[in-house]
Amino acid sequence: MDLEKFEILFLSFLFAIIITSIVQKVVKAFIEEEDYKKINIKKLKIFLIISTFAYTISIFKIYPNNLYRFGYFIFFVLAIIISLIDYYTMYVYDILVFSGIIIQSVVKIVNGNVEILVDSVLAGLLCTLISYLIVKATNMMGTGDVGVYALCAMNIGFKSSLSLIPGSFLVSAIFLIIRFICGNRDKKIAFAPYIIIAAILNILGFDIVKCYLDIIEKII
Repeated sequence: MDLEKFEILFLSFLFAIIITSIVQKVVKAFIEEEDYKKINIKKLKIFLIISTFAYTISIFKIYPNNLYRFGYFIFFVLAIIISLIDYYTMYVYDILVFSGIIIQSVVKIVNGNVEILVDSVLAGLLCTLISYLIVKATNMMGTGDVGVYALCAMNIGFKSSLSLIPGSFLVSAIFLIIRFICGNRDKKIAFAPYIIIAAILNILGFDIVKCYLDIIEKII
């Protein structure tokens, strides 16, 4: 194993431990004590360490720019926190969403690329508008999910944001089918995790909508 690979593995493991600790403390602060006691902390730690480790390694390999890496790491931390809180409480806190949007905007301003900043803002506005109209027209999501779409869109850019909303519905459909097969008939779900999963897959270079269409094309 060369020095660079060892450094990536070491940093990924270190970040996984640090991020897991941060996420646990923040989630505990936002969830009522009675609800927090119901969480299987051991399973949560294992999930956070494994997912953060895999994500961090991928980011190190895909993105050579340290500033982009920083932006994606911050996004991941906030995304995991928002997902867990929404999953356990069915509520999205605006302070977390707005904090993420502000941080991402600052990162892009510091980067000094006006085109990237404009692209990011347009992506956020597009998904905000479309998701808001969906909320008002169908009541399929909560208003907090509109902010989650904006945060995610700003991270993946305008072009990728075009597939974010349909991608999140595809991800939710897959999980709902799995839940149904496993005997879970609960119709009420937290939607923010599915939005975030679709965004993270996009960051890692996997467009779920394109993959779905490719599969359909091969079947037809």
